[in-house]
Amino acid sequence: MDSVKETWKEQAMGRLRRMTAFHWTMAGICLVAVILGLALHPAYLLLLVLPAFLGPLVREIGFVKDQDERVRFISYRSSHIAFYLTLAVIAAIFIARTITAGRSIEPEWFIILITPVAYKFFAALGLTYDTRTLALAIGYVVGGILAIYTAFSGYFFTPQIYIPLLIILVTVVAHWLPKLSGGLLLLLGAGYLVMITKNWDPDNPLGLILSALLLGVPVLLAGLLLLFHQRMAGVASEDFIEEIPGETEH
Repeated sequence: MDSVKETWKEQAMGRLRRMTAFHWTMAGICLVAVILGLALHPAYLLLLVLPAFLGPLVREIGFVKDQDERVRFISYRSSHIAFYLTLAVIAAIFIARTITAGRSIEPEWFIILITPVAYKFFAALGLTYDTRTLALAIGYVVGGILAIYTAFSGYFFTPQIYIPLLIILVTVVAHWLPKLSGGLLLLLGAGYLVMITKNWDPDNPLGLILSALLLGVPVLLAGLLLLFHQRMAGVASEDFIEEIPGETEH
């Protein structure tokens, strides 16, 4: 029994010694989130989501030079599993509303079901061909739609018009500075989501969800694609030609 405890202690100490500053930072974020969520407001528990995305994000952007293919494989596959499980949950809700409860499905709910599939399709398209082109298209389209919607809603001379105009301006800058523009688009997308959440009518939650999915989240996607641009520039090019079946013969 004592030998088992000693072995367990040695393994635990070995794992602690292998933890990097990044791991300790993530553990600290989790601890702070739990304390703030329990003591102040449950919204602070959202910080727990950060470690799930920050690790893969800093590796993909290139801030952390991670050459461990096993880590990359786990990161990619876990993202796919999470995506398909999310679709399964949404599909289960549809089945429960239609078959079990016998209720009809409003068109807005179909948009919610289709949106993650569309995101995955366009993200795969951009990563396969050109991330910057897709990000620029998203920036111009979403910025233009937001600007037109804000102007026709009577908010043309209010601070609410600043976000769509800034999205268009940052998209223009992305032609020369993709990484800087990517970070700015992430901030603008987050700011837009905060703004509509704060000002939206609480009696219309579905409208808030649709505005976030169709306008706010695409800006975040454009920002991520710009940050990934330099790292993913070699995909489907001569840099990876040896990995494409049939191309090695040429």
